[in-house]
Amino acid sequence: MDKKKIMNTMLQLVKEPGISGTESENLTVDKVYSLLKQIPYFNKNANYVEKVHIKKDTLNRKFVSAFYKSKTNTKKTIILTGHTDVVGVEEFGKLKKYAFDPIEYTKIVEEEVNLDEESLMDLKTGDWLFGRGVADMKFGLALEIELLRKLTKLDDLNGNILFLAVPSEESNSEGMLEAVSYLAEKKEKFGLIYEGVLLPEPFMYSDDNDTKYIHLGSCGKIMPMLFFVGKETHVGSPFSGLSSNLMASEFNRLFEMNTEFCDHDEEITPPPMCLKLKDLKELYSVQTPLFTVAYYNMITLNNESKIDKIKDISKKAFKNCLEMVNENYNNYSKFTLVKKNKLKVESCVKTFNELYEEVKKIKRNEIDDLINKKIEAWRNSGDDYQTIAIKTVKEIYNNYTNKRPMIIISFIPPYYPKKELNNNKFIENLERTIKYGELNFNVSIKKSKYFMGICDLSYTGSIDGEKLYSIYNNIPFGEKYYNFPIEDLKKLNIPGIIFGPYGKDLHKNTERINIPYSFEVLPKLYEYLIYDIFKN
Repeated sequence: MDKKKIMNTMLQLVKEPGISGTESENLTVDKVYSLLKQIPYFNKNANYVEKVHIKKDTLNRKFVSAFYKSKTNTKKTIILTGHTDVVGVEEFGKLKKYAFDPIEYTKIVEEEVNLDEESLMDLKTGDWLFGRGVADMKFGLALEIELLRKLTKLDDLNGNILFLAVPSEESNSEGMLEAVSYLAEKKEKFGLIYEGVLLPEPFMYSDDNDTKYIHLGSCGKIMPMLFFVGKETHVGSPFSGLSSNLMASEFNRLFEMNTEFCDHDEEITPPPMCLKLKDLKELYSVQTPLFTVAYYNMITLNNESKIDKIKDISKKAFKNCLEMVNENYNNYSKFTLVKKNKLKVESCVKTFNELYEEVKKIKRNEIDDLINKKIEAWRNSGDDYQTIAIKTVKEIYNNYTNKRPMIIISFIPPYYPKKELNNNKFIENLERTIKYGELNFNVSIKKSKYFMGICDLSYTGSIDGEKLYSIYNNIPFGEKYYNFPIEDLKKLNIPGIIFGPYGKDLHKNTERINIPYSFEVLPKLYEYLIYDIFKN
């Protein structure tokens, strides 16, 4: 495969910003579509390339699909996929205008950026190209487009290729979530047999520059959200109430960075980290906060909801708060003649689904109609998934008759199921490809069980529906604003790998890609693997 063609295609894609969560994502999608239409096979078979709109998307985003149909009339199909969006470029500062021009940025980066030692060493070799999206993941898309160009020209594959270029992976993965239903529909309509998914995300590299990696799966991600309801009081009578901020602070102390929530399975996940913690007071007053919310990033290596463990932490936090308030009340009482009212509160922890079911018994369909109308209004006003979830929990609580301090546990989007490779045939294909790389290019490639960065491989099926529902049912009215196609995911069981370029410093202003391995070796390994999958 022509290295220059891959480079030229990548540079064209990088030039289109496609910053995640903005309308510019459509520019990259349009460029991918345009490049595909220039391939003779797709120019001749125009109906094999299409843009598919993401339903109810406020940014009117689309993904691109291209299908190569083998002359052998087989149903066997390999999926090549990647995301079209990139993260923002604020960290580039005054060099933002060069972020999407890798050739120019690489020329000036040493003079204009205070490079760390490793980045400077890489730059001096001349083997690295710097710029936003070169590694994550415009190269991967360019590789797949040029693979399609070559393979459709040769037209000798014993199988089909389905290419998907999806937006929004760097935010909520709306593109791949929409593509799940598309894949399920194609499978049912045409009887396609999905042999595997190849995703050229850059591998998670180690300090050993000589070793490259293939990831045989991807970690998962859940986002637990805790909604704390206190008891309001005037700040002059602190022991008559319970601050929701105190409750949230104690929970956060017990939960954030708690290594008991780390999963172990050859790899180890990082502990939970708080992404937002705030009270919901909108105006200044001397009244203590009634509502506080916190949500967390949790990387997982299983698809358990962990809701029971989170409940235990919540109960402990609540108990600690009550003991703390009462202990301080007793100490305070020793120094004042005026006895303040002592707090009388019992611990209460519920899941969102439990709270909703209690409200539903009384309000019946009235509550659903109310929330549905509000969600539509919130979406129209531009609220993100997380904000809608917060407002929904608050609205449900406001319709709860037994008002009392409590902690409400829910989950919020995005949700990524864990994915692992259990297909022995596919693993044998990889073993042969690794051997081919060693013999022909003297490259050392190791298998890693999980890719420890979040990616769209999570949405390729092989899920436990019961475990998934325990999470999804506690996303507050998630079905009204978060397209998570559970039933279609259950129809898919596609083995998949992350097999990508050698890149470093993703999402930083020193993002870069290694040219010799990525442009010269990896394309040949991809060709070999694709032919081997269809041959064996």
